[in-house]
Amino acid sequence: MRMIDCYEPAFVRSFLSHNPDSPLSTRMTWQHEIRQSLMLTETASCEAALGDPDAFALHVSQCAATPESPVLSLRAQTLNQAALNTVTLAGLTPELRLYALGIMLSWSDKLPGESDETLASLASQPTVLANFVEQGQLQQQFALLPAVPQLQRTLLTLMGSLSFDWSILPDSARKTTLPLQVSLLMLQDANSELLLLQQLQTQWHKTHTQYFANNAWIFSNYLIYRLYHDTFPDADRADVTQRYFELVSDFFLLRTFFSLWTLDDSTLNHNDIYALFALFERWRHGGESTSVREQLLAALPADYLLSAFSLLIC
Repeated sequence: MRMIDCYEPAFVRSFLSHNPDSPLSTRMTWQHEIRQSLMLTETASCEAALGDPDAFALHVSQCAATPESPVLSLRAQTLNQAALNTVTLAGLTPELRLYALGIMLSWSDKLPGESDETLASLASQPTVLANFVEQGQLQQQFALLPAVPQLQRTLLTLMGSLSFDWSILPDSARKTTLPLQVSLLMLQDANSELLLLQQLQTQWHKTHTQYFANNAWIFSNYLIYRLYHDTFPDADRADVTQRYFELVSDFFLLRTFFSLWTLDDSTLNHNDIYALFALFERWRHGGESTSVREQLLAALPADYLLSAFSLLIC
């Protein structure tokens, strides 16, 4: 019997030790490895995954391989690990982590195939990016990206029509007012929409500084989770830059939630933060998210990569 590595992040082990029969438990099984994970559709599982800087410390055991499991190519494995190494570069904001990831994926498109030389080059890209970060070049490049608000405005309007499960939010005044605030997004005229977008961008800088800068692992862990759980970018089954655009558009929606929440000077406690992530994850795994992605893809002003970069600017 062939044995393979079975990975269990610390947050999964901790959560299941208190909730052994949780339906949130899931696993991704490949012929070369098994990854244990959780759905983040509940506040408690979000807290487990996002609330601890060591949540993704991996426990490794040996499990029996199953021949009927799908194969993940060496290229897909290498890209997934390179993506994980890129979004965990030290000292970056969420936007810069995602920008670095986009640069890495853009480079990967220029290195097709899976020869030993190609795979080694793909694996080395995070180290190259780390040097750019250390020298400040990545940050300078990002600062020079031109503001292209068209897609941000489109996504804001779409957000106003989405159906979120507001019941998951903790009882507070914001549980009542935030749904109304979101629904009003689709009623803005062009001038008020642009003004609101500028307000939200300014508000995000304040919100990030106040609630996330000193707890950088919250967004870092969420990005790690998306890459780990989805074997991102799933290069064997999807267009790599399209998957990247989808990830960045999800980040934009999350950033907007937090900016809207604090726009009236409401405070964000940790329960609010985890509940908003869980609310978003419930929507992401629902059927509506597919149609929204299709609408977005039909409205792109440029290719996937440049369109994604336009959503990161604030």
